Amino acid sequence: MPLGGQTIILTGAAGGIGRLISEALCEAGAKPILLDRPGDRLSALEQLVHGTAAEVRAADVTDRDTLTELIRELERARGAIEGLVNCAGLWQARPWHDIDDRAWETVLDANLKSVFVCCQAVLPGMVERGSGAVVNFASTAGEYGSISPAAHYAAAKAGVIGLTKSLAREVGRYGVRVNAVSPGPTDTAALGANTDEQKARVAARTLLGRLGQPKEIADAVLYLVGPTSTFVTGHVLRVNGGALL
Repeated sequence: MPLGGQTIILTGAAGGIGRLISEALCEAGAKPILLDRPGDRLSALEQLVHGTAAEVRAADVTDRDTLTELIRELERARGAIEGLVNCAGLWQARPWHDIDDRAWETVLDANLKSVFVCCQAVLPGMVERGSGAVVNFASTAGEYGSISPAAHYAAAKAGVIGLTKSLAREVGRYGVRVNAVSPGPTDTAALGANTDEQKARVAARTLLGRLGQPKEIADAVLYLVGPTSTFVTGHVLRVNGGALL
């Protein structure tokens, strides 16, 4: 049990990749706190992890005051928070000339502000304790631009990469690691490829000639948050099948 007994917070836990990470954390022996917005997906997640050590909570991770109070409550009840995985996000395809202020703010809040808010809430405890691991979700879109028209999404994910590296520099001296995973084309609803032909076209962009599976992303997260990556920080781990070298 590489994460035996550790309290790890996962945001976006009810999404396609989030559900697989939730299961992987439980299987690795962690006691995860699974956060997502209220709704049917969160209810389904509760059923999925019923009987495990996981705790499912409804939360808006862009609401700084509410999220900070939730973290303080969890620290009082659980003690140290050893890990944070920022998986919450929002994909929205929209041409640059159709991105109004509302669309910009919505996508930046969901993908970048949420990461910063959660880091600001969790990092103080890690810094004080002298240990901890944070894993943020970047994207190949943040590394070389979005192939689909989604400049605001790409900008947000590029921001996550810059934030990850900057935080790693600031908190590394305290024994806290901050890394990011950068998925490539992955077989989830967010891919927007509904037919086999569409999926094949996307898969052809990878050197392996196939789409990534959510479990492969979850395995990368377990590596970065776990005990076999203790000398890795400030790193963006590309899990993209060679779509970007």
